[in-house]
Amino acid sequence: MDVERSCRSKHVYLTKAHAKAVVRLMGARHRDQFHLYACGECGYWHAAHLVPAYLRARQVPAFERPAVRVA
Repeated sequence: MDVERSCRSKHVYLTKAHAKAVVRLMGARHRDQFHLYACGECGYWHAAHLVPAYLRARQVPAFERPAVRVA
């Protein structure tokens, strides 16, 4: 797991109660649904978007850029 992406670029919450309060506020302000989870890497709590199953299952093609020639 990439700790740089998973922990350092996200908000961390010290307790589950604080994370729950933040998820409740974010859910009231936005139409998106959020969930909280305990991170195995840093030991704190994070909040994330709840992604529907049909989007998780969708295959995304790899990004390929054509080679550029320098004359």
